[in-house]
Amino acid sequence: MVIALSCTENWYYYLVVNLYSLLKHNKVKKIYLLLETDKAKDVKYLKQLSKKYKVEFVIININAYQNNYIKPGCPNANTIYSNMCFSRLMLADFVKEDKVLYIDTDALVIKDISHVWEIDNTDYYLIGVKDYGVININYLETLHLSGRYINSGFVVFNLKKIREDGIVEKWFEIVNDRELKFPDQDAMNIVCTDHELYIPSMYNYGYGCMIDVMDNNLIKVIHYLGPKDPWVADKVFAEFWYDTEEKFIEEIVKNKKKGRKVRKDK
Repeated sequence: MVIALSCTENWYYYLVVNLYSLLKHNKVKKIYLLLETDKAKDVKYLKQLSKKYKVEFVIININAYQNNYIKPGCPNANTIYSNMCFSRLMLADFVKEDKVLYIDTDALVIKDISHVWEIDNTDYYLIGVKDYGVININYLETLHLSGRYINSGFVVFNLKKIREDGIVEKWFEIVNDRELKFPDQDAMNIVCTDHELYIPSMYNYGYGCMIDVMDNNLIKVIHYLGPKDPWVADKVFAEFWYDTEEKFIEEIVKNKKKGRKVRKDK
């Protein structure tokens, strides 16, 4: 699998815990990180994860490219959503492969998700989970949408088809032209609604927004939707994140400290 994630600097710790859980349960070839740096050393414990799980990290400083896409006066810039949310719309420009699985940093992978990677996406721009939370508030009527609408937190992008059909440009035409409630997600769905494939909510389970999971034991990805302060303390399935963090500290953080060489003064 080829994976992509993005986040701002204040989220780097949550990012590495997320990566630890992903890699613990999945075989991943390469991970693209769209960040506010292009230096691996700026993301603590990234080196340890790379060594332990034999994965290649490709780091891209997305700040250097924002102005290529977000135009002056863009109605969706600097809103309650960080401009980093637009990074997933730029994946076709940075990821060399023909497809990539994008995962939000506030989503925790707790099981094997390789089945999603194996789905034939030839006829689809996007593969993702139906966002019941948005659909149920009748918001799609304001977008003049009657087709499919996926949540942007866990999406397989068909980068080959996206490049061939100039979809990135179409997404940003919308982002720069009209005010949107969920800017990147709305743009994705407005353009691609007729070429999207739904997958079960167990691959992007956000309480109250993805509701077709009948057995919690089937959940493979937990998406901690909503306010982030405090982090997951008041959210459903918070115990999964804290258990993962505890194991991350034991296997990665403490092992790093054990591996340090003690300097002996002569």
